[in-house]
Amino acid sequence: MAEEKPMEEKAPETFPVMELAQKRNLLLLENCANRDQLRAEILATVQEKSMLVFYEKFCCPGPCGPADEALKAKMKKSNEEELVKLEEKIADAKENLGDIEIRDSILAKADFYNRIGDKEPALKCYEEAFEKTVGVGAKMDNILTVIRVAFFFEDKDLMKKHIDRAKAELGKGGDWERRNKLKVYEGMYLMINRQWKESAKLFLNVMPTFTATELVEFKDFVFYTVLVAMASMDRPTLRNQLVSSPEVLSVIKETPGLQEFLESYFYCRYKEFNQKFVAVSEHVRADRYLTKHLKYFMRVMRLNAYRQFLASYRSVTLEAMATEFGVSAAFMDSELSSFISSGKLTCKIDKVGGVVESNEADSRSQVYVEIIKQGDLLLNRMQKLSGAIDI
Repeated sequence: MAEEKPMEEKAPETFPVMELAQKRNLLLLENCANRDQLRAEILATVQEKSMLVFYEKFCCPGPCGPADEALKAKMKKSNEEELVKLEEKIADAKENLGDIEIRDSILAKADFYNRIGDKEPALKCYEEAFEKTVGVGAKMDNILTVIRVAFFFEDKDLMKKHIDRAKAELGKGGDWERRNKLKVYEGMYLMINRQWKESAKLFLNVMPTFTATELVEFKDFVFYTVLVAMASMDRPTLRNQLVSSPEVLSVIKETPGLQEFLESYFYCRYKEFNQKFVAVSEHVRADRYLTKHLKYFMRVMRLNAYRQFLASYRSVTLEAMATEFGVSAAFMDSELSSFISSGKLTCKIDKVGGVVESNEADSRSQVYVEIIKQGDLLLNRMQKLSGAIDI
């Protein structure tokens, strides 16, 4: 008789449902393609989780149309009945059981408010449960949940406060998995605040051991990592940790155009880079964390591409550069003039000859010059010391 294969353990459900906030953001876009499908999916999740508060504050009236009074009444009744049971459990735990059972019953109440999208009561209950929690691991789980609530409602102050709190707790101990999760949470916070270099460092560090799927799906995490790294990191980092990374290559194709965007930039295929820029920009526009940074991202990536191109030349004709990027010479002239006038590009345009003269500094040349300078200084000091000794 064949042995039965053990059933895989299903991961415990976590709240808030982060995907719900992203779907609502997509509904708010003017050019939302699948509006009816998204509306139906949101309402199905709201009804399944009995998310009355979220429904009233963020869905109806609003992106999901007029409110369904019958549905509201049904969810209200269900929530009131569940809350009564939770209060009874808390009372029973306080009267007959110990501190652990009291904490667990309060935590259950916090999870209830979290599930239905009621932010303030949820935070109050999580804080009450935190005060009754002893171990670092359990405290970290509590804090990470509060940070997710902050991400769901886009409360930056709450994110910062509890990220700092989590770091303080980890100073007392804690396992590597929670440390890695916190790096993802902090990286997301930094990304939202446009501190992309710091965010990229955290994302790249945690990429091989990523486990924070309760906050962000891995394919979306790779999407964020590729974008912030391209905007802020050097070519060796891109080559070693993105272009040839097995973790990145395993899911990058799930975001249409992303791999081509990365590789065309890295391998200096600038015409293709501009073509793929359009698709990637649409993904950025649709993302609730990055949509506010779309114009900045587009400007930074164009600047990076121009810098990378000009680093190979002392001078190049405007027409040749425009052809390489697949744009008109007039557009390229306007683009470069904008970056030059703002001090972002150290080059000049000879309008008569139609030539771009590059003064982009090569980091290796700068290091070489600095070494020679320091060497001359050292030799001068040695000669002075030798003269003093001879006397």
